[in-house]
Amino acid sequence: MRESRQLFAGITLGILVLAASAARADDKPRSQVFFRGAWSYLLDDRGTAVFTDTAATSGANNKQNGYAVGAGLDLALSKPDQLGGNTLLGEILVEYSRFSDQKVLPTTNFLLASAATRKVSVSELNVTIAPKLRLDSMGPVRPYIIPVGLSFLVNSPPSDNATYLDLGLHFAGGAEFLVTDQLSVGADLRFTKDLGHADTHTSYLTAGGYVGINF
Repeated sequence: MRESRQLFAGITLGILVLAASAARADDKPRSQVFFRGAWSYLLDDRGTAVFTDTAATSGANNKQNGYAVGAGLDLALSKPDQLGGNTLLGEILVEYSRFSDQKVLPTTNFLLASAATRKVSVSELNVTIAPKLRLDSMGPVRPYIIPVGLSFLVNSPPSDNATYLDLGLHFAGGAEFLVTDQLSVGADLRFTKDLGHADTHTSYLTAGGYVGINF
């Protein structure tokens, strides 16, 4: 436990150091912390799996629509004069998506010969690191694109072979409006493609909005 706290403190300190080093001396803040909410859609439902609903023994946990909440850090990697006033950013995104949430027979109850049903949530945690090109030269409206990023995925419940960790590719595009130099609001569309290491399909799509604090 002590080692975990030390690791968390080290990661937090590293992010703060990176954020501080990214602060600009020019008149326009170019890095950002943002908080996002979105509609999410799981491309393949996970119903009839062993840990999802005990092979649909007492109802299928197969909803595909859900919601996502997340937060991210965009760190400026380019100088104002390098890309014609546009900005190359490095994005770190942490996102939680919840899809199906049905009352079914859990696997543990089945193994204990109990017929009691409970709600089982189908969810995914996504940590993504990606390059992000933002067009700051177009005035207060700033479109952007993430050509591809690397995602680290944690799936719950696990697959039929009890595997829950996966890798994925992340793609995104959107635009934001610069309300003030320190505040932005925006909307985007994001897609995460799993690489199948968890022996289950967990690719998903999100569309939502966010509030950004610029620095």
